[in-house]
Amino acid sequence: MSELDFCKEMNIAHPIIQAGMAGGITTPELVAAVATNGCLGTIGAGYMSAPKLKEEIKQVKMLTSKPFAVNVFAINLETYSNEVAEMQQFLNKYRQELSINEGSREIKVRDHLHEKIQVILDENIPIVSTAFGVLTASLIERLKANQVKLIGMATNVYEAKLLEEAGYDAVVAQGYEAGGHRSTFDLNRFHDNADLGLIALVERFKANLQLPIIAAGAIHTREQIKGLLAMGVSAVQLGTKFLIAREAGTNAAYRHALIQAEAEDTQITRAFSGRPARAVKNRFIDDLEQSKLNSLPFPLQNEMTKDIRATAKEFSLADLQSLWAGQGVGEIKKEESVKQIINSLI
Repeated sequence: MSELDFCKEMNIAHPIIQAGMAGGITTPELVAAVATNGCLGTIGAGYMSAPKLKEEIKQVKMLTSKPFAVNVFAINLETYSNEVAEMQQFLNKYRQELSINEGSREIKVRDHLHEKIQVILDENIPIVSTAFGVLTASLIERLKANQVKLIGMATNVYEAKLLEEAGYDAVVAQGYEAGGHRSTFDLNRFHDNADLGLIALVERFKANLQLPIIAAGAIHTREQIKGLLAMGVSAVQLGTKFLIAREAGTNAAYRHALIQAEAEDTQITRAFSGRPARAVKNRFIDDLEQSKLNSLPFPLQNEMTKDIRATAKEFSLADLQSLWAGQGVGEIKKEESVKQIINSLI
């Protein structure tokens, strides 16, 4: 599918998607500004409750009449463990530094996916994107019955074919250069080795899929976008570039770290969440690597480090935050408005 056809299908002016970055980055102001400027804004709803998602959607709608998407995790986050003592002992030294309570001896995480899908349907959201897997057939059926377009993120052909067979409308080729969480479905099968670079991944997808392909991974210039469209992708997805948008919810210490970082400063780590994710290296990552402790599986590790990350954000301590960023971070040297960012890309 050409970029023009894709834009018509998604009801946008430009073949650019703002990634659905979870954790408070995708403010209503960011999503609305992206949509207003002719691209596809996305609410990162991975960790949100259903009432919070409903509130965010209503706020975006107050700021723009343009269509936008919601991103969810296509996996069940429901989990419980009381085998967390060793990791909590490691984490407690940071809590002591930050003057917050020691970690709990048991961790429980709730899942809100079904409630969030209902909110998406109630609010007539036209596009849903997913990470970490494929939505269940029943959820896909409900969304399709309401004419919702589905975009799935994949890191290899095996995953992309699963999305295609399930009835998704487009697939994001997430290159190894991309920032934030790897969308790899089965970490037992692929571990950290779903590591194809974007160009090789796009070529593999073109040879094996009929779906429109969206390229993602270290994209930050007009020239890159032109080249990828010439390769045959239908659109591009950018995350890191929008992290330093004035409208984004990125905190001051995180912004400073991004502006100071070079491309060589990122690495894939499980330290903060338990899933492989590309971040700017910092003290927390180094300390956990040196400890030889293994991160607990996602979302347990994510839940356990949440209080440390939140307090570090309040205290403007970049060394204890998850500084998700792609390999293009070295070229991002200043804050800009969404309008300025998009104008530089189209």
